[in-house]
Amino acid sequence: MKPYGRRILGTAGHIDHGKTRLVRAISGKETDRLKEEKERGISIELGFAHHEIDGLQFGIVDVPGHERFLKHMLAGAQGIDVVLMVVAADDGVMPQTEEHFDIVHLLGVENLIFVVTKTDLVSAERLTEVKEEIEILAVGTKFENAPQIAVSSESGEGIPALQSVIRETLLVLEPRETNGPFRMPIDRSFVLHGHGIVVTGTANSGAVTEGDALTIRPSGVETRARTLQVHGERLSQAGAGQRIALNLAGIDQAGAPRGAWVTAPSVWAVTDRFDCELEVRPGAPRPLSSFDRVRVHIGTCEVHGKLIFLGETSQVAPKERAFCQIALDEQILAARGDRFVIRMEAANRTVGGGMVLHPSTERHKPGQEDIPEFLCSLRDASRKEQIAPFIELLPAFAAPVSLIEQGLLMPSDELHAAVLADPGLVALPNRQKPETVTTKRKWDTLSRQVGDALSHFHRSHPMSPGMDLESLRSRLRISVPQKLFRAVTELLESTGVVVREEATIRLPRHTIQVPRDEGRILEKLMQEITAGGMSPPDAKQLASGLELSPDRTLTLLKVLVDQDKLIRVSSEIHYDPASLDQATSLLREHLQSHPEITVAEFRTSIAASRKYALALMDYFDKSSLTVRVGDARRLR
Repeated sequence: MKPYGRRILGTAGHIDHGKTRLVRAISGKETDRLKEEKERGISIELGFAHHEIDGLQFGIVDVPGHERFLKHMLAGAQGIDVVLMVVAADDGVMPQTEEHFDIVHLLGVENLIFVVTKTDLVSAERLTEVKEEIEILAVGTKFENAPQIAVSSESGEGIPALQSVIRETLLVLEPRETNGPFRMPIDRSFVLHGHGIVVTGTANSGAVTEGDALTIRPSGVETRARTLQVHGERLSQAGAGQRIALNLAGIDQAGAPRGAWVTAPSVWAVTDRFDCELEVRPGAPRPLSSFDRVRVHIGTCEVHGKLIFLGETSQVAPKERAFCQIALDEQILAARGDRFVIRMEAANRTVGGGMVLHPSTERHKPGQEDIPEFLCSLRDASRKEQIAPFIELLPAFAAPVSLIEQGLLMPSDELHAAVLADPGLVALPNRQKPETVTTKRKWDTLSRQVGDALSHFHRSHPMSPGMDLESLRSRLRISVPQKLFRAVTELLESTGVVVREEATIRLPRHTIQVPRDEGRILEKLMQEITAGGMSPPDAKQLASGLELSPDRTLTLLKVLVDQDKLIRVSSEIHYDPASLDQATSLLREHLQSHPEITVAEFRTSIAASRKYALALMDYFDKSSLTVRVGDARRLR
């Protein structure tokens, strides 16, 4: 799949510092669209435009600067490639400048241009002071050497220079890979007369094609991409890094609100808890502690949650970072690498943020000392090396390949190649067609548990040939779904760990051990049944005659069946091989000269009661020797 151009330009900065006027001066587009915005002269909602500089097209996201509308700013800042950090020359660096600067840093934006506006209102000395304030703001950050451009949106002074810097910055951006399934956080949803619901956003991963089936997450509402546009132009396909407008079919506006995600149907796993690396910003008023309540902004949604620091850490001071689990009040969509911002629950200050490392974990148990090691790998390792720690942190024994693809934004062919090449991964049912994947460590643990359970069973039941598959599964400490357990036992058998015989499973070294006392009773059972010929005593008669309990009698009869000394014809009736062979021969002799045989006729042939004739006829049917036609049987 081809990469799509990463060309999204966004604004950030304090209220009334001229962000919207700057966009108008750069592009000629008006992004304030609400009547209230135009009357009050401030941006309340997100504004969008597209522009072209010397043939280079890009989208523009204009965010509101007022603190009351910060969640709108956070929704718009997702997916921005280059930020214009706007500082008015008359005001200088203000509180919302600092907070927006923190947010840009936390969201992982790599490219920033400081733009000093309203230069026509101040002296050269004041302009110098503002530039020094900006240098202080940026010192020690990755934006310390970011360009500073002074402009006047009213006179146009400095705008050509700014346009030139914007173009140079956008030109050197690497195309964004379209890894993984399509995901786009919705930042705007509206009804377009004659067309229906339109949603917009910046595609986070993957690609979408006109006509594709799509799903709204976390709700699970199904829809379809009727048409799509980029920069006002209708396209057949668009992908990661592009601002896309999707006209959705079969859905109303309530079904696709801002804060939701529109995704490929394969994106199914939503979460209310994720592991992350959390950075506390210098402006946080106090250290953050475990169980602090916060507002989490991720994608374009806002959700309340609780911090749980991992390991020995219970508190993180400003300017520090630590591994953390965030438990959310609502379900969201997340993947490894997604950026987020947290604010205090009172929503009065941005205090930190970071990157999602694992989106599908559950509450960690005390004493799990290897959690930091796994999270370090998810943070620093290559994508193929992230598979094992991703699975290790899951509570389940194995992960469906679709969950790994979604959680790590990994294409299926890349995942398949990584599984084939990595001996530390175990694919089920096999490496050629993996449906689920686990780690060698989890596999070895399960293998030991299977061996221990079977050893204990063999010691407790020496006369049993093996353990029922479902009984074995229920006795394991690791929970394995029934369907997956069949694949597990097949792989264990292929590697010589166990032996499967029909519905039972045993260790290779196990043989039936019959105690001396039980051996004498087994001999008596054999004698009674063999002596009975075509009319052997049934289980109840044997139990009564030998003064055994019904359960013990059935257990001993099963031992003889497992030793191939008896054949179980029904739940109560067993024959010795010679007698059963004789009954079979008599049946075949009759059917060689007659087209069919009734129960009465067969009863006469074997000189036994109807009970035995019926049991044998049913056994022959189940053995595919005969087939029932009305009240008679024929050879199959």
